[in-house]
Amino acid sequence: MPGMASPAKWRTFLKRCLAHRVDVDEFKSLSKLMLKRYPINEEELLDLLVDSHAASAISWDPLLPVYIDGLCKADQIRPATALSSLLKHSSLHEKDETKKKVSTLMTDIKVIQDVMLSISNGSIPISVTEGAELYSATAEWIGALVAWHNTSIDVSHHTGGLMGSPDAVTLFESLGVLLAALSVTAKGLETLSSDYKNGVFKGLKTKLGQALSDYLPLCMDISLRHRLDAIQKDFNLYSEQTSKPLDHPAMEGMNVNTLQFEASVMDGPVINSRAGLYVYLNSMLVGRPLVDDSILINYLTNRYEGHQEILIEEIITAAFDVLANGVYRNESSRTMFLFRTFLVNKLPSFFAAMIAASIVPINVELCVTQALSRLDPNAFPSFSQMFSTQGSSILSDARQEFLFACASQRLIAESSIERLLGENPMQTLPVGGPYQKDDLVSQINTNPERADQLIGEIESMEGNAGAIVGAITEVMFNLCNQKETMTLKNICNSLSRRPQAMDVVLLFRTTTQILQPLCSLLDSWRWDEDQGENQPVYEEFGSILLLVLAFKYRYDLNSADLGISSKDSFLLKLLDKGSCGQKFSELSEKQNKDLGGWIVALFVAEGINEETMSACSPQEFYMLVATLFDQSLGACESGKLDFETLKGGFEYLLEPFLLPSLVVALTWLGNHIWESEMEPTIPLRTLYSLVKPNSISGEAQAIHQTVLHITGRPLEEQLKDVRTRNQTRSDIKPILDALEPYLSFRRVGSCHRSEIESWAAQTAGGLLGSIRSTLQSLVLWSTSSEISMAPQSYTHRQLLAGIRILGSSRVLSTLIDEVKQQAQAGSGDYALDIAITMLCSPMAESFAVEQNICRPVDTTKDPLPRCSILTLRDALALQHDNVLKTSEKDPLRAQIIVRLWRRVGVLTAPPQVSNIDVSNIIHNMHLGVEAQDHMDRMDLEPNAANVGGTGVGEDDDHINQMLDNAAAAAAATGMDTGLGQDMGLDTSTAGMDAIDDVLNAAEMAVGNPEFLDLDMEGMF
Repeated sequence: MPGMASPAKWRTFLKRCLAHRVDVDEFKSLSKLMLKRYPINEEELLDLLVDSHAASAISWDPLLPVYIDGLCKADQIRPATALSSLLKHSSLHEKDETKKKVSTLMTDIKVIQDVMLSISNGSIPISVTEGAELYSATAEWIGALVAWHNTSIDVSHHTGGLMGSPDAVTLFESLGVLLAALSVTAKGLETLSSDYKNGVFKGLKTKLGQALSDYLPLCMDISLRHRLDAIQKDFNLYSEQTSKPLDHPAMEGMNVNTLQFEASVMDGPVINSRAGLYVYLNSMLVGRPLVDDSILINYLTNRYEGHQEILIEEIITAAFDVLANGVYRNESSRTMFLFRTFLVNKLPSFFAAMIAASIVPINVELCVTQALSRLDPNAFPSFSQMFSTQGSSILSDARQEFLFACASQRLIAESSIERLLGENPMQTLPVGGPYQKDDLVSQINTNPERADQLIGEIESMEGNAGAIVGAITEVMFNLCNQKETMTLKNICNSLSRRPQAMDVVLLFRTTTQILQPLCSLLDSWRWDEDQGENQPVYEEFGSILLLVLAFKYRYDLNSADLGISSKDSFLLKLLDKGSCGQKFSELSEKQNKDLGGWIVALFVAEGINEETMSACSPQEFYMLVATLFDQSLGACESGKLDFETLKGGFEYLLEPFLLPSLVVALTWLGNHIWESEMEPTIPLRTLYSLVKPNSISGEAQAIHQTVLHITGRPLEEQLKDVRTRNQTRSDIKPILDALEPYLSFRRVGSCHRSEIESWAAQTAGGLLGSIRSTLQSLVLWSTSSEISMAPQSYTHRQLLAGIRILGSSRVLSTLIDEVKQQAQAGSGDYALDIAITMLCSPMAESFAVEQNICRPVDTTKDPLPRCSILTLRDALALQHDNVLKTSEKDPLRAQIIVRLWRRVGVLTAPPQVSNIDVSNIIHNMHLGVEAQDHMDRMDLEPNAANVGGTGVGEDDDHINQMLDNAAAAAAATGMDTGLGQDMGLDTSTAGMDAIDDVLNAAEMAVGNPEFLDLDMEGMF
């Protein structure tokens, strides 16, 4: 009978679809035919699908959740049923380690997130019954996960459970977000408000109450916890064992007791240790330069309570300590350059702005003298003996460059330089004194070629980088506003080819200030088919886009960092989906026509003509690049197109006006090689021809190098993975060799694997133990820094690695443990200051949130910026919430938590000082924002401040307006997007004409016939 044969037929069908990587759309179509021929209920279908994957013993198959999502969207199974069935097969139920199957957590996460997306876009629930089913399934998942956590955690050692599994943490967070998303839908709210007591509604509120009661104590995401807590209170969702907290007298008493305990905690003396500011500067410069002047001024004025001379002396000392540490640790030349330019280019202009804004006079020369005396290698031999001759030369040169930059800014007398150096200076003061930004803007406007010369000078150590950056960014904004793209193209080319110059730019401007005008221009680019010659327009568009992509990849920026707020942004679409090839059925009629035109131009005609470009705007072309490669490679692999023709056609993309499109093309190609189960010879030959072309023009070579800087590291990781799977191949190593010079482009503060291994091996406590050991060493150095001048070896990468790998909660607990031990040993105040600095240090993930503290966004226009991870400060807030319970078991630990909480609050609060006008500092550093037309911009004041200390000459109303506008410039919106380095699951795979072909293994087609959709038979 057909019904009895159904499971066996379905099992065969599902296994072969997974084995032959059948495309999801085709899978849905074939599943409909299967259901007609072999009826089966949805629970049994899901069981068979999950079992088909489990039999392969592969830990993660990205097609499995895609198939489940496809069946849900085809209405062949209900999402709630998918969740319930998936839970039955989850590895959460395997408690015996010896019998544990391959982990299903990655599959579980993806399916739950797909359901969450369907809820978010309004597809489900369509009825209160479906809402109840989804609530019930989610509650069961939470119960299972919490039970797994409780049975696998080792509380005494803080291991196991959620703390020991990043996948379990992601699953946990996804369930919370799913519950919150469901509760803001119309049907979800109706479900929660219903009084039904039969069927699926029976016991639902009790089940949800238990799930929330279990979930909330473990939830580390503060905003999510608040949302779920509100849902629990609004709908009275509590388990039978608990009652509403507000009705519980003991809870009210606990709040009183907490306040009484906190009032009993006495603060010790505030110590600004040498190591504290040293750690803070390291955190600013460890990866992407996180130098927002508002944040820096806020922190320093709070730390030093308005004592500017102490502030200046200690930040000079800390900057030299950072540089000396870099020499000692043999940091890369790129990192050393950033340390050095911060000292020479950033600090003098920073001090000049302070002088101009200060109400009381500041003797900077005395501050410099005091700071250098603490660093004098002649007075303290231990400081110089630890460095090589080359290292000593770096420090000596930097000291001299710093003094000349201070003299150039009129901070110290030129005649004092020799006295401060203790030797004859090797250089003279630049003729004409420091650059003035307005003068430079005028020079560029008169002679656009001057911009390239100035960008070349950004990397020099003469103290003029700030003025140059200010002028370049003002000119760039004006050019964007005027749509003067030819000159803008040249400036973008100059910057994208100088990664170190990009670093310097971020010492004086935020990423949003630089990139927002460029992104707005690209998004609003006007295309006129009759505009004349099109090649220059493509070239201008590509150069601007390439600079944005270079910033995006070098610093791992998200859409908020780029300044993109529109959901319809071309750039968002390109970054999100640009590297994913589309199927013919997904293309519009215009896209199909454009794609055919480009294929003919590349492979059939004698080249790319004006007609091809005029019919297709640059935005449209870049969105088709991945599909163009997909179709063309498919044609070559099937024999429709010979390789030499393919290679020759793609060589057109090495022309300067199309070269930036290789970022998209190489990204797609790397994904294709990594994902494909097919023989990769042709894709690898294609990749090699584009990475190491036989010939390339001099003009194109610099652009090509920028492209490889952007794509090199992801390609290397993918190729190494492919080589692991195909160890006999000899055509991968030449590509890896060609990519080798381009692998160190990124600056994101990540560490090498060897560093993690060395930290983990140093102490018995692994990475956390090494962080604790570092804090011990910093305390020891701080208490004896006047004797041992050499800075303690330190890299902020260690702390970031701990946060990103082990989580902020565990890192914070480790820091608290060490502060407690130091307190018992008598050095608690020093340890407290260093730990507090670590908590206040900027992180790329939370930088937009920190900027919002100083310059709040206008929530009527932009959403509040959000942080993608739990920070150390978030973890401290959680510890502070439970401080009363902690005090019952460990009073000293509770006291430390309270002191940490108080001091962090002081250092991050808006500054309240009388000696200094912070607004004027920002203004004098040319960091004001003015709105012009519909775009925000930075540093566009026509009158530069007098950095020599004569005041700013601007009224308070104008400054306040500038700061108000700065709030809009700091807006962080949208979700983080990558360069399309996703799994790319929408790949074309087997084509089957009938179900019988699927069930017949001998006739199972393997290949990629998608190119046939373009009728390439007729094109070649």
